[in-house]
Amino acid sequence: MENQTLAVFDSGRVIALKLNTPEGVKMVRVKFPSDEQWIERQRRRKVIVKNLGRGVSETTVAGGEEVDAALVAKIRVEEENPVEVDAFEAARIIEQLSTALVDDVTPAGGSFRVSTRVLGGTTTHLLKMPSAKDVAEYRRGFLRAVDLPYGRQEITVNFAAAGALYKTLCEAAEGYVGAVPIIHQAVAVKAAIDALEVVFEEDREANF
Repeated sequence: MENQTLAVFDSGRVIALKLNTPEGVKMVRVKFPSDEQWIERQRRRKVIVKNLGRGVSETTVAGGEEVDAALVAKIRVEEENPVEVDAFEAARIIEQLSTALVDDVTPAGGSFRVSTRVLGGTTTHLLKMPSAKDVAEYRRGFLRAVDLPYGRQEITVNFAAAGALYKTLCEAAEGYVGAVPIIHQAVAVKAAIDALEVVFEEDREANF
């Protein structure tokens, strides 16, 4: 029998998540958010960074729970006796769905192989090494920072910029049924750029 690669992540399947609460375990069935829904969620989440002085800052997300509650309401699968989920429980659901942890980044010729742990298993991404232009354009589009009164700064994340760069760099992805979700793309792209910065720093030190 031929060996078959087992796909570990399928964004099209219904996902059953357990929430441990003081009232007991809640089971919530949801669909994985679409790329458009992830992009909209990040656009609506306003990250506020407040300068406290002496190099110390405080970071908060304004209205993050309400944004996640709205998303959970859109992706919940109909049930006969649905349990109630408050905004903070919704945030825990979205946190689970957004899981994408980088395990390793290894050079592969002129590319980087990024290994990640996602909800349900592990996946890999083979990305071409980004150019200096790629990195500059990505950084311009990925984060938008607006200065606010009283030493505060509002930061908005644009996943679409990460998705655009991923399409340019991706040579292969393993462990998926169908397309790679944009939230995984964003993690893989950042990991490749971080690895490139390490290589650049090593080369600069070698030249001195």
